[in-house]
Amino acid sequence: MNAFSDELRKERESRDITLAEIARKTRINIRYLEALEQGSFDVLPQTYIRAFVKSYADAIGVSADQLLHRYDIIVTQKYSDQQPGITESIPSPLVPTKEKETVIEKEKKARLVFIVVAGITIVIVIGIFLFDSFHRTFSPQSVPETSFQDDLKEQEVRQPVPLSTDSVDTAKVFVQKEPDSLMLRAISLDSVWITITRDSLPPRSGYMLKGRYRTYFAKREFLVSLSDAGAIKLLLNGKELEPLGAKGERVRNKRITHEHLQR
Repeated sequence: MNAFSDELRKERESRDITLAEIARKTRINIRYLEALEQGSFDVLPQTYIRAFVKSYADAIGVSADQLLHRYDIIVTQKYSDQQPGITESIPSPLVPTKEKETVIEKEKKARLVFIVVAGITIVIVIGIFLFDSFHRTFSPQSVPETSFQDDLKEQEVRQPVPLSTDSVDTAKVFVQKEPDSLMLRAISLDSVWITITRDSLPPRSGYMLKGRYRTYFAKREFLVSLSDAGAIKLLLNGKELEPLGAKGERVRNKRITHEHLQR
């Protein structure tokens, strides 16, 4: 019997556990368990020896990893004993050495650092995602600038009307010949946010840079909202209108109708 097998037996007996109980728990033939405690490894199925050692350790309540480590050392020692001058001390599997405690402590610290770093990374990613979502939700969505030709084609499809041309401020303005139709041109004198509602159609909003213009068509009226009343010039059917407010003044749903052509 070798020291390893002798320690197995003593550890089992100190816990008042019988081989029969281990056999019932592990379903390992009791003859194999006896061979394990007697150090007769040659009679054991070589493929299952490590599995037997692990199951035995679990059954008596000791560390399976330490027992397997000790078993591996014994197998190595068995062959090294055949070479003169080669010896190796075998630590007890049941009492962790100081070196092992140091390694375990380092592993715990490494895991803790990893968990902290991973947690911080997750928080940062979530913060970036929430900030981006908030920015997309509450930032005004800019409506692409549309050309005068596109506005004209839209109006022709919706309500075909013969058009004639006139000249105002060197810019071509199309004036509707039909008396009850309206055309509003907005020319930005400075960067400004503008929202136009035409009759009962959905409002159109967008940010106009300085020097840009847009043209809108309606049957009865326009509702105009501006972030700066003094940053826009409005022409109704070619007639320049008075400013809707002072420079820097916000305008909300100012109504423009045919009456403005009579002023």
